Amino acid sequence: CPLRMVLRLGGGDLNALVGLIGFTIGICIGIVFLKKGFTLGRSYEAKAVEGGVLPIVMAVLLILVLAVPALFKFSEEGPGSKHAPFFIALVLALIVGALGGIRDAIMLKDVHLLIGFIAIFVVVLIGNLITGNFHPGFAMQPIAHSSHLWNLLGMMLTGWGSVLLGGCPLRQLILAGTGNGDSAVTVFGMIVGAAIAHNFGLAGNADSLNDAKELVVGGISTYGKVAVVLGLIVMLVVGLMNLPKEEAA
Repeated sequence: CPLRMVLRLGGGDLNALVGLIGFTIGICIGIVFLKKGFTLGRSYEAKAVEGGVLPIVMAVLLILVLAVPALFKFSEEGPGSKHAPFFIALVLALIVGALGGIRDAIMLKDVHLLIGFIAIFVVVLIGNLITGNFHPGFAMQPIAHSSHLWNLLGMMLTGWGSVLLGGCPLRQLILAGTGNGDSAVTVFGMIVGAAIAHNFGLAGNADSLNDAKELVVGGISTYGKVAVVLGLIVMLVVGLMNLPKEEAA
C-alpha cells in the first residue's frame, strides 16, 4: 500500500522508489480522466445506520481481538505476525490522509498534504538511521522483491484506482469511519481482494538466497501478473465508461 511504500523508502528499500514512480504515473493517468469529466455519479445522503455498518463491524472485531484473542488465528511468521503497539498504530492511522498529497499537489497545486507525506518519510528515515536499520539497495530487502516491472505496474494500478475512488486505500478507511458508504464498500472489497491474493497465490514472493548463497529474485506468479494486467484493463474500462459521452467517443 502507499503508506508501506513510504515506510520502506525510509528503510532504504529502493524497490519502493520504483513503486513510487509507478504510483505517481497512476495518479497522473487518473487525473487525466478527472479532467475529462470522469465521475461515478451523483452522491446521495445515506441513513446513519447505513453509514455506521463498517465502523460498527470494525469496533466489534477490535473488542473481540482485545477481549477474546483466542477466537482468531494470528500469523506466526512474516509481516502479518508483527504489529505496532495499539495506541501508536491508532495515532499513525490518523495521519495517513497525508497520502492524498501527491494528487492535490499535481491537480490542485495544494502541497500541504504532500508535506505530511514527506514528514512520514523523514521521521522513518531518521528512526532507521538511529537504530542502524537503514540499508539502501534493491536486493534482499525485508519482505520485498526486486522485480521492477511488477513493482511499478502494481503501484501504478493502486495510484490510478485511488484517484478514481477519490482517495488511497487508507484514506478510504478514514472516510468509511465518517459514514461514507462508498468507502465502506471499497474497504470490504479490499479485504476480500487481500484474502484472494494471499490464498490463491497472487501475492508476491520476496527475494531469497539459494543453497549456494546466490540471489534468487522474487516477484509475483503468473496468476499475479494476469491479475495486475486485468486490473489495469478494468481501470481503463471503468474510466472510459464513466466519462461524458462526447469525451468517451
